[in-house]
Amino acid sequence: VDAAALARRLAQALDGDAAETPHGWYVRRELRPVYLPIDRSRLAGLPRMPGLDAPLVCLDTETTGLGSAAGTVAFLVGLGWWEGDRLRLLQLALPDYSEEGALLDALADTIPRDAWLVTYNGRAFDWPLLETRYRMGRRTPPALSGHLDLLLLVRSLFRHRLPDARLQTVERHLLRRHRAPDIPAWEIPAMYHSFLRGGSAAPIRVVARHNAEDVVTLGRILAHLDRGYGERQTRRWAPPGDLVRLARLFRHEARFDEAVDCLETAGVDVMAGDPDVAMATVELARLLRRCGRPIDAGVAWSRLATAPGPLAALGWIELSKEREHRERDLAGAWAATDEALLTLSRTRGHGNAMQRRALECDLGKRRARLARRLERQGP
Repeated sequence: VDAAALARRLAQALDGDAAETPHGWYVRRELRPVYLPIDRSRLAGLPRMPGLDAPLVCLDTETTGLGSAAGTVAFLVGLGWWEGDRLRLLQLALPDYSEEGALLDALADTIPRDAWLVTYNGRAFDWPLLETRYRMGRRTPPALSGHLDLLLLVRSLFRHRLPDARLQTVERHLLRRHRAPDIPAWEIPAMYHSFLRGGSAAPIRVVARHNAEDVVTLGRILAHLDRGYGERQTRRWAPPGDLVRLARLFRHEARFDEAVDCLETAGVDVMAGDPDVAMATVELARLLRRCGRPIDAGVAWSRLATAPGPLAALGWIELSKEREHRERDLAGAWAATDEALLTLSRTRGHGNAMQRRALECDLGKRRARLARRLERQGP
């Protein structure tokens, strides 16, 4: 069967158009746009995000294999970009291996030169695979201004409350959306190979639906970040654990005021005993000390020391350091270590065992040090 016939058969199955180019045939399928507004100014204010004016292009591929070997080809490329409040969707499909040049040319023509690519594991798989195919075809890959891999961001912000970081897990647990019965990824290459051998093109439509849903999910993750984390007033509804991790991303970009704001929002009710809230208070105190605000840091350590849970011992240890080094109060520092010992005794069996051993080790060294200093000081 020639490439033109394959292209027409695939286009009919996908309700797309078979397009002929000087380098072969490909199938172009435009889908109905999805209403999905995002506020680019709010989004740009978050860590790792592209600037306000950079075009965002969501991309997902379906391939002839699950690895990245030289023989693996992207036979379906899904794209999504914003036009106003709507995410416009386009799919480019390959009717035969021999027509790959036509698909690659169409992809290069579609992606703006100043675009930021938005993918899910695309930095490790989708885009390197496409770059390899361009180079093997003696073509130059499309130039990009940047690449936002949402898998890395999801792991940084949300992995602590997700069973895993697969895209459909993110849909269910983060976006609260459930797909219709979907196809396993390992079945997709076989469906395409069956079509190439003369089988029905109908299963490729199922693959195309899967691909389109993946592309839309990328847009929905961006919208979720924008609405839930892009402004101070909306962050107060976010889980404390998310805010602790968002603060770390702000801190890595030296945006300390925003990091402090996230941690203060997360740790407003440290007395509730939530481990994430306690951890937010720890991070806040450390950041305040780093920013040269020792008094504010001491207040945060005091809040932690009087809260329930084993991390209260850390609060007392840090207060002991403050009293020894800043206030020159050795007796007060020793009394703080007594409180830390009592806290560890009361919370035995609770919390992280490794963290507890570290606290016990730190406390033992501190008490030995203070004992020597108190002995030298005399009565």
